[in-house]
Formats: sequence, structure tokens, C-alpha cells
Amino acid sequence: MQLQSKNQLRRRGATLTAQGFKKLNQAKAEVEIQQNFKRYTLEDLSEETGLTPNTLSKVFTASVGVDKRTLECCFNAFNLTLLKDDYHYLDLETHQDNFADIGSMFTNETICAIESVYNSCINSPQTHRMGQAQDDRQFRASTIPGGQIPLDSVFYIDRPMLESLCYEAIQQPGALLNIRAPKQMGKTSLMTRILAYAKTLGHKTVSLNLQLAEDDILQNLERFLQWFCARVSKQLDLPDAIASFYNNNLGSKSNTTDYFEDVILANLDRAASPRENRPLVIAIDEINQLFAYPDVAREFLLLLRTWSERAKATLVESNPWHNLRLVTVHSTEIQIPVSINKSLLNTGLVLNLPEFTHAQVQELAHRWGEEITTEQVEQLITLLGGHPYRLQSAFYHLHQQTITLEQLLENSSIAATIYADHLESQWWNLLRYPDLLPLFTEIVNQSSPVDCETVQAGQLCNMGLVRLYGKMANLRCELFRLFFRDRLAHNF
Repeated sequence: MQLQSKNQLRRRGATLTAQGFKKLNQAKAEVEIQQNFKRYTLEDLSEETGLTPNTLSKVFTASVGVDKRTLECCFNAFNLTLLKDDYHYLDLETHQDNFADIGSMFTNETICAIESVYNSCINSPQTHRMGQAQDDRQFRASTIPGGQIPLDSVFYIDRPMLESLCYEAIQQPGALLNIRAPKQMGKTSLMTRILAYAKTLGHKTVSLNLQLAEDDILQNLERFLQWFCARVSKQLDLPDAIASFYNNNLGSKSNTTDYFEDVILANLDRAASPRENRPLVIAIDEINQLFAYPDVAREFLLLLRTWSERAKATLVESNPWHNLRLVTVHSTEIQIPVSINKSLLNTGLVLNLPEFTHAQVQELAHRWGEEITTEQVEQLITLLGGHPYRLQSAFYHLHQQTITLEQLLENSSIAATIYADHLESQWWNLLRYPDLLPLFTEIVNQSSPVDCETVQAGQLCNMGLVRLYGKMANLRCELFRLFFRDRLAHNF
């Protein structure tokens, strides 16, 4: 009896096993396919089960143990029966609540379980979204890699853990999501899907790209904040009243805050309740454009943090800021100036986009109609890393028959030609930071990991050039080695 009591005390809720996770996500995927790939959201499932989206998120991310009845409720919603092998109880001593470590719980087997459903459906003549094989080939041929992946594209590879966290977070008042990664890692594509999900909840959305702002706007705080207000107003179909609204005695941040409270947030369409406004999600892409002007960047990031905190400061009924949610996106190749406190970019939910796993690379290959072995996937990742753009480009050119898989894996001159623009971009960005060149040269010239200084290695890692293992670093992918070895030899 004592032993049984002790075991019961050690239990900390139940989570799905890989088998249970596969069954549940397969059923969910099948529903989405029947709905023409429209995402079956946590809100949808919440309406059917009576469970809160927060509880459902715990089930679908396996982040926290829940009551067995909760798992049964989720299974019943998809006409499934929860079996003993579909779940297990967590051990208090071994379970980790920290979301930073949650990725390690999401194994390749589990990812395969989710993706295999889409793979089988994509290749099924009954459900293939592109219809006949000829249409499929034409679609692939017209899909040139680079830039944002459209919402309806079959080539978008889900990152289920990150997306679940984003969809849950964006529902919270004052949410502030910070998406970061090197270029062409899928940041904007994820941002777009967050906005699309917010729309399914009835939220209003605004998408801004700071590349649209000229330098003379970015380098002046008042001009930039007026531009920011004007762009938001335009997307919400509100008149641009920012010029007449400004009071020179208050300062640009106070004026902008008042404008948002009295004009932007006050004019959101009324929802079902007369006292409840529709939430507004503002996504700001390429916020790193401000890093060239540290004073403006610092003040703007402080302003966003202040707005996020305001949303949580007072009661909902009297707080229009309760309806604001923010998403920022920045490329980590651009170093943050020392005059900007890095904590300003670590507020809220920070999302560092990971590279694709072996299972995700295999899935991407299937979607491009390429059958490759597990060994070839390993070789491909060694050559290209798990970088989404480099992999998409590889499968595109394989489909176009401009290169064979053997030529690609040999890192031939043809492969270098395919990635010429990508490699040149990496090179010119590296030249902006000459203090990193000695360490990077050493890493390029050695096949084994190099012992290095944490700060410099971290910067090279943020640029997507190296991979870190504690204080050791090696080259991110073999595609880089010949190119950078040649450039470094000829220029230094």
C-alpha cells in the first residue's frame, strides 16, 4: 500500500505516447484535408469538447500533463478510443515544465507521425490538392524557391511545436511574440500563418515591413512613429489623422501612444458584446532595419514593451490596450548594436526558428515527388544543413532536372552555381563584421570542431554560418566550405 501511494504521488498528469500522438494528429489532419486543408484550430476543438484552448494546447504539445479524462475527450471528438498504449503518466522527478526544453520531447518519430499523414494524403489520388499528376508537375515547376511561402502552398513544412505556442500566445492580451532566425529560414511565412490564424478567431490584423520605410524615415524617431501610425491606420481603413493629432509638447512616444489609444484601438469594430472590441494583431517584419539607427530602435522597442505591459495593467472593461497583440520579426545576421539592451528583444515569447529535422527533410522530398533514402537525407543535411531555403532550392532544381542528386551530394560546381546568390549574400554580410573573420577562417579550414570564444562564436551562429556545441563550433554546412575557403584565401 505504501509503495502504491508513493507512485500515485509521483504522478503528474498524463501525456500522449508517440502512438497516441500519431493517432490524434492523424485524425486531426484528416479533418483538415476534408476541409480543403483549412486548419482545424484549437478554438474549433474547444467548441466541440468544452475544453479551453490552453488545455488543448497542453495535449497537442505534450508540454504538461493533463487529466486522463481530458485525453479521452480529445480522442472522442475524432471518434477515437483512448487505449492504454496511447498515454502514460509523467514522473515528477523526470518531467520538465520549461518550454525551452520542450523540443527535446518532440522526437523524430513523433514528427514523422504528423507529417506522414500529409505525405500519404498528398500522394493519394482522392485527396491530392493539385489534382492530376500533370497539374502536380506543372505546379512544382512554377514554384520558384525564395521569399514567403503562400498560405495554400503544399511546400510549407509545419513546425508543430512552435506554431502551437504561437497560436496559443496570440490569443492573450498584450501578447508580444519575437520571431528570429537567419534569412530565408521561414520567419515571414510563420508570421503570415499567425496572422491567418488570428483572422480565424475574428481578430483584425495589420502586417508591416520596415523595408518599405526610407532611411530618412527610419533615422528620425518622430518621422518613423508617424509613418508607423499612418501605415496601421491605412490597413485598418481609418483616416490618417496623425499630423493634426500630434502635440509637440508631449513628445513623439506619448503622441503615438495617445493616437493608438484614442484613434486606433478606439475605432476597432465592436464584437458581440457592446463593451468588447475585436483584438488587433500588428506584425512588424524586418525590424532589424532599425538596428542601423540604435537610438530609434531602442525607443521603439521600449514603446512596444510598454504597450504590451499596459494591456495587463488594468481591468479589461476599462483598458483598450487589452485588445492589442504584437509580433516582431528580425533577421539575426544583423548584429544588435551594443547601445541597444538585448533584453528589449527578449520580451514576451521568443521564438528562435530551428532548422528542419531529418523527418521534415524527408517529408519535403516527398512533397516535391523525390524519393530519397535515409542515408541520402543525412548526406543532404550534411551538405546544406536543415536550412529551409537551401533545401527547397535543392528539390526545385532536382525536379527541374538541372542537377542530379549525385551531383548535388558531391558538392559539384553545378551545386555552387545553384547557390551562387545565396553564398554571395552570406559573404557580403560577413564582410560587415571583420572582427569575426579570423575565427571563421579557422573554422572553415578545419573539419573538426574548433574551440572558440563564446561571443564571437555566438555571432557566427546567429548569422547561420556555424553550429555550436558548448564552446566548440564547426561549419554549419559543407556547401560553405569550398566557397568561403576560396574567398578567404583570395581576400586576406
